[in-house]
Order: sequence, then structure tokens, then C-alpha cells
Amino acid sequence: MPNRPQNYDAVSKWLHWTAAGLLIGGYLVAENTSHRIVEATGYGIHVSIGLALLAVTAFRIYWRLRHAAPAYPANMKSWEKSAASGIKLLFYVLMILIPLSGLAAHAVEFRGQGALFGVVPLPALPAWLVPGEAEEIHELSSHLWLPLLAIHVIAAIWHHFARRDDVLTRMMPKRQA
Repeated sequence: MPNRPQNYDAVSKWLHWTAAGLLIGGYLVAENTSHRIVEATGYGIHVSIGLALLAVTAFRIYWRLRHAAPAYPANMKSWEKSAASGIKLLFYVLMILIPLSGLAAHAVEFRGQGALFGVVPLPALPAWLVPGEAEEIHELSSHLWLPLLAIHVIAAIWHHFARRDDVLTRMMPKRQA
């Protein structure tokens, strides 16, 4: 891509960190919520976070298609660039698959009971419309992002301290002077 920026723009950074917060928050709520005990609160928050993640991811894809990302550092090997691109792609796939499979499982199990952040009613779907494995797909995919996150964070730290390039800093929010 010609005219690539040196850093990510403010919107890209906001979308990146918001998606990260939603992924981590949704996971923590799910792992610390008993569906039977707090269906109306903790579980509703978990579903709402998932739908917010889906909306943020959709807008993130839209934004990314219209705004170039910075080029990889010149000293990166081609396999490193391929690995970085592959991990980014897997993150996007999971940020779509996790909420969609969760919504499908919820729509069948709870028949539309619940609302987005307690306000907008969630749809009920007929069981025949949703794959029987929706909950299993959601469960598996919601654990696959953890190793990707570890690789992503380790790589960013490695770039910063070992390579001494700008891979980490160009995604960090600007400090106010």
C-alpha cells in the first residue's frame, strides 16, 4: 500500500484497545459467573459484552479497509510478517465467531429472554435454525484467543525490548504533555 502511516491513527488504537478490553472482560465475566445463579445479571452482561465486541469488530474491519496500517519494520523476516498477519487474521475470525456462536447458543437456550445491557431485547431463534454445536463452538473459540493473546503480547514486548523497533509504541495511546 502506498503512503502507509508511521503509526496507527487514534480510531484504530481505540478500536484495538476496546476490543481487547471486551474480549478480556467477557471472558472474565463468563469464567466467574454461574449461569444458574445470576442469569439476569452476570450472564446478561456477558452476552452484552459479546454483542458489543461484535459491533466493535465490524466497525474495526470497516475502518481498517479504509485506513492503511503502518508497514512492518524493514528488518522483519518474511516468516515473521506472515506469522503476525496470520495471528491478526485469527483474532478477527475469533472476534466474530465467539459472539455469533454465543448469540446462537443463547437464542436457543433462553428463547430470547434477556436484553442487551438490560435494554434491547435479544431475539429468540428456533432451535432448527441454529447448529446444535453452537455452545461447543462458542466454548472452544472463546478459549482459543488466550494463546493468541499470549503470543501477541510476547511478540510486542520482544519487538520493544529486543528489537528496539516501534511495533509496540505505534499502537499505544499518545501521552498527554
